[in-house]
Amino acid sequence: MEAGNLLFYFFIIFTSAKILGEICVRLKMPSLIGELMAGVILGTYVLGIIDYSNHVLMSFAEIGVIFLMFHVGLEIRVKDLFAVGRTAVFVGILGILFPLIMGFVSMILLGYNNIESLFIATAILATSVGISVKVLQDLGLIKHKVAYIVLGAAVLDDILALIVLALVKGLARGEFHTLEFSLLVAESIVFVGFLTLWGPRLAKKTRRWIEKLNMPEGPFVISVILCLGLALLADVIGLAAIIGAFMAGIMIDELAGVYDLEKKVQYVTEFLLPFFFVMMGAHLDPLVFLNPRLLFLTLLVTAVAVLSKIFGSALACWKEDWKVRIQTGVCMVPRGEVGIIVGLVGISSRIITQEIYSVVLGMSLLTTLITPPLILVAFKKKGHKKKE
Repeated sequence: MEAGNLLFYFFIIFTSAKILGEICVRLKMPSLIGELMAGVILGTYVLGIIDYSNHVLMSFAEIGVIFLMFHVGLEIRVKDLFAVGRTAVFVGILGILFPLIMGFVSMILLGYNNIESLFIATAILATSVGISVKVLQDLGLIKHKVAYIVLGAAVLDDILALIVLALVKGLARGEFHTLEFSLLVAESIVFVGFLTLWGPRLAKKTRRWIEKLNMPEGPFVISVILCLGLALLADVIGLAAIIGAFMAGIMIDELAGVYDLEKKVQYVTEFLLPFFFVMMGAHLDPLVFLNPRLLFLTLLVTAVAVLSKIFGSALACWKEDWKVRIQTGVCMVPRGEVGIIVGLVGISSRIITQEIYSVVLGMSLLTTLITPPLILVAFKKKGHKKKE
């Protein structure tokens, strides 16, 4: 891609996202809906200006959501995560179990084979927490109790979804390796556990060393290096890169206020994040919904994805009041890039058909589009308590 073309794409994506985002804000809707719609309009299937398979633009999209989760991590205290730890664990487990069972059974009843049914079920497992987090940030609710539950559950959610995906891929190819599977599970647990328990302590010990650096904005530079490094490590292990970025923010949370890191990271995020939402929107082909059979199947799978996640998550919060249960379930709804990645794994491995891939893609984008309005409705009434 030539530099001139790249600048054109940057200009058209960023400008369109911000204009439509501003329109949505004035209409009392989250700005990310406008950014997603900008992607649909600019995408291959409408105006054809941007191609969702463009690796450079998709890389910017991934970096955008990485910085979003890093910024969120900077606002979250480990002790607050531990305060809702048990609830978050139950939400993560039941939020995986219900979609897995309901997704698999629904597809079997429609006549699909076991492998295709398992892939559909796997695609509706993991939550794309970046969508919900952005809405909660815009509403000033990132320190709400529900936000802590959702963030804690999303980490476990991602690990469990990864384990299920590895298992399904192995079964589909007939080459399941117990040792590799066990190693993957162990690496994921050690990665998250070590950074949660020991990360903040290690970060404190580096403060004196950081302050001796002569480079401009040394603390910010080191924090970005840590963010990208842990995102890369998470990706190498097999976790989502956003989990590594979130853990990086958790690690240096107590240093963030000292060096004003939140505001500095927010500026970077404000530039990069629209690329993520625009590229997610660019995946959507509106013409798919003109095929009655595909439309029915997509809507059915989307309904199963939404209801199973809400029901499982709400059931896991049985000790909370009904409002917190619904709010938690709604925040766990979006599948976004997670479902798309599962679909890409399936079709690239020739395990699922193009039809199933289209359904997974449609479900991922529909759950992404409907989540912001659902969150607005769930948090509509006053009186919700923030976690101090």
